[in-house]
Formats: sequence, structure tokens, C-alpha cells
Amino acid sequence: MASHGLDFGPVLSSTPRAVPGIVKSGGLALMAIGLISAAVGIFGVEGGSVRVAATFVINFLYWAGIAQGAMMFAVAFVLVKGRWGRPLKRLAEAFALMLVPMYALLIVFLLAGGLEIYEWHHWLPGEAPPHKAAYLTSGFFIARLVIGLGLLLALDLLFIRASLRADLGVAKSKIKGTVPAFWESMTQGWKGDAAEIEASQTAQARIGPAIAICYAIVFTMVAVDLSMSLAPHWFANMFPAWYFMSCFWSGLVYLGMVSLLARKWMGADHLMKPTMYHDLGKLTFGLTMFWGYTLFAQYLPIWYGNMTEEIGYVLIRTEMQPWAPVSKVVFMMCFAMPWSMLLSRGLKKIPAAYLTVTGVIAVGIWLERFMQVMPSVWGNAHITGNLSPEVTNALPIGIPEIGMTLGFLGLFITVVFNFLAKVPTVTFTDPYMQVDPDHVHVVPASRAHHGH
Repeated sequence: MASHGLDFGPVLSSTPRAVPGIVKSGGLALMAIGLISAAVGIFGVEGGSVRVAATFVINFLYWAGIAQGAMMFAVAFVLVKGRWGRPLKRLAEAFALMLVPMYALLIVFLLAGGLEIYEWHHWLPGEAPPHKAAYLTSGFFIARLVIGLGLLLALDLLFIRASLRADLGVAKSKIKGTVPAFWESMTQGWKGDAAEIEASQTAQARIGPAIAICYAIVFTMVAVDLSMSLAPHWFANMFPAWYFMSCFWSGLVYLGMVSLLARKWMGADHLMKPTMYHDLGKLTFGLTMFWGYTLFAQYLPIWYGNMTEEIGYVLIRTEMQPWAPVSKVVFMMCFAMPWSMLLSRGLKKIPAAYLTVTGVIAVGIWLERFMQVMPSVWGNAHITGNLSPEVTNALPIGIPEIGMTLGFLGLFITVVFNFLAKVPTVTFTDPYMQVDPDHVHVVPASRAHHGH
């Protein structure tokens, strides 16, 4: 394993490491707030059960998207043999583990009556068009989500295991002290450092394409089923792609935030350099523009075509109260503000500035998920008479929505930091962590004479 000057000592010397007390207690406190807020929503607020169910869908779309979006960052670097973002690969794999509790919670949600917020779930026989009646059935809906997400999660875990095995096996011989018990089971049948590192790279390269294909298919299905089918008479061909690409975007945003806040604890602050954040910022900027482009590409044909079956969904969110102001805030936070801020080259390299812009995007994406889900759910509840007009005319952002979101944030923090505490925080055996031996660094002749 060539070193090329990279020092992994700080990473290995602090492995395994303790989760900071404020992080551990903060994560648990946030989860408690989430549970209490859900209880308050169900028992203490008019229409609370509807709000709690809708808030779960919002947060599933948000947090599962972040988890799998970050995983696609790791997969992409394996597929294209990229180097600049490799220090973030293990962190991206930690994010992907958030999909485990989200998957379990989705199954509970589906089996515990969560489909009650979907209009199509209440259709009478013959009320729906034949093609929608065949697709939007409770059993088929649950089966395809459980099977599809289960397959994607299984592929993710196989990829993470292949990535971890080489690091754990090599680290065992370098770390003085006790290592977690699961390291032994992960490294059974060790064939030697060089062979295992090569096998790890080969396995990841084989699993990666399957994850990429499965991600596109499954998260298209998630967008159609969990979000679009809340308004079952509306459709838009670009919406699923808009969603699953924004998941990748949100994964990058959180990778930037968490790595900046935790890189010293990870022992990797010397590996996560300003140039890396410059590149990450450029990629985030590109996806910001892509989000704006696909938003406009969906809106434009609906507007100039004035298509009856599609324009209602847009009008509710852009022209009607209380939703119209939120749509403007979403546009500002997801496009106008980050586009303006990320134009700056220097800003991407300043931790406080980069944390600010990623924080703005993170809140903006959550509000965008809110606007996907809540207007449809709120409208359905008004039509069925489950809520009074006074309630349905008010913006439903309060204790259930904010508190439950904080609860999911606490779950995310707990999952990510508990995983990183037990393993090397960077993929230090990965050959692509090293400087490319064929890389030629070109400098102006005027600087070459000065030893640059």
C-alpha cells in the first residue's frame, strides 16, 4: 500500500473512538423530542393523525433521500475511479446506514394505516381509471415498496461490507488496543493485505453498477408512489427524475456539513482540504442549477399548455394560500440564494461560509419535500371533511412537523456517529485515496524556477 505522503496515523490512532458526549446526548434528546411531538400531534392537535402521517412521508422522502444520495456519491467515485472526494467515502457509507431504520419505519407506517392519507386508498370500485386502479392498490403498493427498497438496501450493505473488510483487516495489525468484536466476523478467512484490497475494489466495482440501476428505478417508484400518488389525478414525466437527482444533491449538502463539523473528531481534517470542498462546492452548484432547470422544465409546458390535468397541482402550490409564500421561500433557498453564493470560488473554501450555504439548501430541500406532500394531504382531508375549514386554511407547520423532523435528525446523528466511532473514518486501504502516479502537475514556467 503506497503512502505517497498521506498520513493515516491520526485516523488509525483514534480508532475506535468515543462518540462526543454532546453528540450522543443531543441525538437522544432530539429523538425524544420527535416521539413527544408525534404524540402531541396525534392526541393534542385537530387533524393531528393526518399531520403526523404526512410529516412521516415528508421526512422519509427527505432522510432516505439524503442516505441513498450520499451512497450514490460513494458509488460514483468507484465507478469513475475518482480521487478528489475519496476522503468522504466512508462518511457517505455511514449516511447510507440511515436507510436501515427508515426502511423499518416505512414498513411500520404502511402496515399501521399510513395509507389512509392517500385519496386513492378510499376509491370505490369503478371510480378510478382502469390503469390507475390496477396500479394503485394497497397490496401492490406495499409489496413493490418493500421489495424494491429492500433490494436496494441489501445491495448497499454488500457494498459497504466490501469496502469495510479491507480496512478492518489491515487496521487490526496497526491498532494497539481492543477493537470491536464485529471486526473478527467481518475479516474471517483473511487472505493477506494485498489480495484483500484488490478483492475489495473488485467487489465494489461489481456491486456499484447494480446499485446505480436499482437506485434510479426504486427512487423513481418512491417518487411516484409516496409523493405523486397523493394527488392521483396529476402526473408529470420529469417529477421522478427531479426527485431522485435532488436526493443526490441533498446527500452532497449533508456530506459537506457533517464533514466540516466532524472532520477533526474523525482524525481526517488534514485529508479534507479546502481544495476538496472547492470541488464538492462546484458539484453542489451544478446540481443546484440542475434542480432549477428541471423545475422550470416541468413548469413551462404546464403553463403554456394550460393542461387541465396538471395545472391544478401547480396552481395550489404557487397561487393559493397558505402555500404560495412557501413556494417562493423554497425557490429562494434551493436556487436563488445558493446559486448566488456558490458562484464564489473563495466561499467554497471557507468553512463558515460553506456551512452557511449548505445549511440554507438543507432547510430549503426539506421545505420542498413539505410542498410535495402537505398541500395534497391537506386538500384531501378538507374534501373528506376530516378537518374544519379554519384548520385547512392555516399553514400546517408546528409542533408535529418541526418536532418530528428534529427527531429524525437525532436518529440520523446517532446512526452516523455510532458507525464512524467503531471503524476507520476514511477508506485508507483504497488505492484511489492516493495521489495518481500518472498525474502530471503543470505550472507556469515563471514559477517552475522557484521550486513550485
